[in-house]
Amino acid sequence: MKKWPFVLLLCVICLGGWPPAAFCKELNIVFIPKSRDQDFWTFMRQGVDKAVAEDGAVHLTWRGPAHNDDIDSQIDILRLYSRADIDAIIIVPTDRVRLMDPVRKAAALGVKIVVVDSALGGAWHSNFVGTDNHAAGRLAAERMVALLNGQGTVLVMRTVSGSGSTDDRANGFVNYLAKNAPRITVVDEYGGGTRGKVSRAGVAALAKYPRLDAVFAVNESASDGMLRALRQTGQAGKTRLIGFDTSEFLLEGLRKREIHGLVLQNPRQMGYRGMKAAIAAARGAPVKERDIVTDAVMVTLENYLKPEIQSLLVP
Repeated sequence: MKKWPFVLLLCVICLGGWPPAAFCKELNIVFIPKSRDQDFWTFMRQGVDKAVAEDGAVHLTWRGPAHNDDIDSQIDILRLYSRADIDAIIIVPTDRVRLMDPVRKAAALGVKIVVVDSALGGAWHSNFVGTDNHAAGRLAAERMVALLNGQGTVLVMRTVSGSGSTDDRANGFVNYLAKNAPRITVVDEYGGGTRGKVSRAGVAALAKYPRLDAVFAVNESASDGMLRALRQTGQAGKTRLIGFDTSEFLLEGLRKREIHGLVLQNPRQMGYRGMKAAIAAARGAPVKERDIVTDAVMVTLENYLKPEIQSLLVP
């Protein structure tokens, strides 16, 4: 006898009054990442797709701007999908302040909002799923203190002002050094939202601060751009570099001893748990855990071949 698909069987059960009819409806859920140009989003999409497949009754739309500093495009995408036929939107905000009002308007239409990875002001979202970015910044700072024996000059290469996740990482890093390593001097630069912009800003920063000992780059594009800048100026491997997130290019830098540590998040876990939270919110389930914290680890040349680390390195 042919087995009925789970969703069809569930809807037949609904005719008897249980579970609630909302469980029978295919949900329209939109995921709006920050960009399309980083491996980070490939990892996250894998987690989202897993949650969608497990549910069996979700229509997913995945659409984001090309680069993570294109705030206007992300706002336009959010507005496009703020409508009655959308059950939930999962968004990775490019700006924690400028996205507040568009999110408020979407929520006012009955769209459930889940925020992933990067913090958003206001209280219109049902859940936040992401790394403790202050803690991740402290993790990078601890590694930096060990590399520099507690003294030197460090550049913090940020992306764009207003990005919750990257600013939180930078602030966690700076605050840890101020408290625990007062002989380390920190200089700060915003490089932009693409690897090309950061590479150009990095070359300029390396000329501006000729006595630089190390760099902390706050995300994948910043890490990529800074490695390119260090190579272009002949400082790769000499100026210490701690990056954030992963790609084959960054792993090559790690293997060549041009990168001295990568803080790795778990974007698959973020995507998976973000989609699960959006499904639950769209179906009216009570919120059990508003803030869902995912893992971060420091990856070095000494530990990157461990199986538990390898699973985080390759999409």
